[in-house]
Amino acid sequence: EMKKNTLIIIAGIIVNIIILGIIFYITNNKKIKANDDFIYMDNYGEIKKSNNYIFTNYYDYYNTFNSNKLTKEDFKNNNYALIAINYDSCSESNITPTDYTVNKNKINVTVKYKRSCGVCAPRYIYYLLKIDKNITDAKINIKYKAINNPHCNPNVSYKPLIYLYPENDTNVTIKLVYPNLLTTTYPKYKNGWNVIAKPNGDLVDENGKTYYGLYWEGYNNIKEDFKDGFVVSKEDTIPFLEEKLKILGLNQREINEFIIYWLPKLEENNYNLIRFKDINSINEQMPLDINPTPDSIIRVFMVYKPIKDKVNIKEQKLISPKRDGFTVIEWGGSLIK
Repeated sequence: EMKKNTLIIIAGIIVNIIILGIIFYITNNKKIKANDDFIYMDNYGEIKKSNNYIFTNYYDYYNTFNSNKLTKEDFKNNNYALIAINYDSCSESNITPTDYTVNKNKINVTVKYKRSCGVCAPRYIYYLLKIDKNITDAKINIKYKAINNPHCNPNVSYKPLIYLYPENDTNVTIKLVYPNLLTTTYPKYKNGWNVIAKPNGDLVDENGKTYYGLYWEGYNNIKEDFKDGFVVSKEDTIPFLEEKLKILGLNQREINEFIIYWLPKLEENNYNLIRFKDINSINEQMPLDINPTPDSIIRVFMVYKPIKDKVNIKEQKLISPKRDGFTVIEWGGSLIK
């Protein structure tokens, strides 16, 4: 009888521990459907502040957005996290934050969108997320989920983006040698691009409009047998790209923008077979005519093929290019069927 009572007591303790654990998890991982906690601000071409920024007072908020959607009263009991959603106006629509979780200062936001084919320069949609007043800094992770899966043309070079970094303000002309293959450009390609390039990467056209890169998209005839490359799981995609793109010569901003564009597409697959084309292959597909001639040209072009299971493949050896003097950077990619 004593043994039986002891077992009953132990079972009761275990049940209570489980219940307390569930309560603790729910309390610290609130999953909330999109509602008034998400406050739509506007669309912009550039990020106003860091994606992890927290507005703790009305004046900071107002000076940033010049908006009356929030009042001083709103900041008495709440702070507001900046949710900067990256999107492509040519291929992504119906972009909506659907739910979020909060665990101490970690905030995870799910964003759903509808995909189509085509690529434009990246833009941002801003939301503010109402959070507790005691959260003054946060690590915000945005997870993008496409609600459809269109079959885009695999013979298209998606998202080649050209950056220019001269040592001094310089008038630069860039021509794409096969303009008949172009499908989309931004700014519009008119027998070439003519810009004043600045050392910080800003590009100013003849109308005084500023860009940070020159975007083009075009048909290609890339065929890839993946004699070598990398097998990358969905979970390892971010650290893989961060490591390899740095080796290939991209700086942190360029790496960020590459990952922001390609991550949602790569994460749709359990595994991806990834390879980076060599500079000669890239130049054959679309040679660049640049005046004045740069000191360094770095062109990164990723090809990938979705696969269901991990396979063995010889690892591709990557070469780190020099990045000296007047430097031109370009990155892009293509799906291989």
